[in-house]
Amino acid sequence: MTYFSLALATIPVLVFLAAQDLKERMIYSFPVLFLSGAWAAHSVILYKDNPIFVITAWSATIALFTAYKISGMWGDGDSDMWLLFTGVILSTFELKNMLQFGFVVCILLVGVQGIALIAGLIEAAIKKRKLDRHSDIAVVPGFAMILIMVILYGISREVSIL
Repeated sequence: MTYFSLALATIPVLVFLAAQDLKERMIYSFPVLFLSGAWAAHSVILYKDNPIFVITAWSATIALFTAYKISGMWGDGDSDMWLLFTGVILSTFELKNMLQFGFVVCILLVGVQGIALIAGLIEAAIKKRKLDRHSDIAVVPGFAMILIMVILYGISREVSIL
C-alpha cells in the first residue's frame, strides 16, 4: 500500500516538473526532496534484512549527489532528481548486491539521457535553433519518463500483473 501511495504522489509531480523544466529550465526542488526522503525511507524498510547493501547503495548515491552539486555538472534540480531516481529504483526492483544496483542505475540513466537528448532535439527544432555541445538541455523530462515507467512497472508487480 505504501508503494501505491508514493506512486500516486510522485507521478503528477514528475509530469509537472518535466513541463516546468522544459518551459523555464528550472524546477522547484521541495517536492523532489520530500518525495526522495519518502522513497528512501521506503527502500530502507524494504532492505531491512540487507542493511549493508542499502547503506552502501545510499552512501554511493549521496556521494554522487554531492559531486553533482559541487561540480555543477547538472543543475540543482537535476541533482535532486538523482536522489528520487535512486529511491524509486531501490523501492521497485528486488536488488541483491551493488553490481545489480549499478547495472540497473546505468541502464536507466542511459534511458534518461536518451530521452533528454530527444526532447532537446525536438525543442531545438521547434525553436529553430541548432543543438550543439554547449546547448542547454532539460534533463528532468528524461528522469520523469523513466521514473514513470519504473513506477508503473512497480505497480504492476504489486498487483501481480507481471
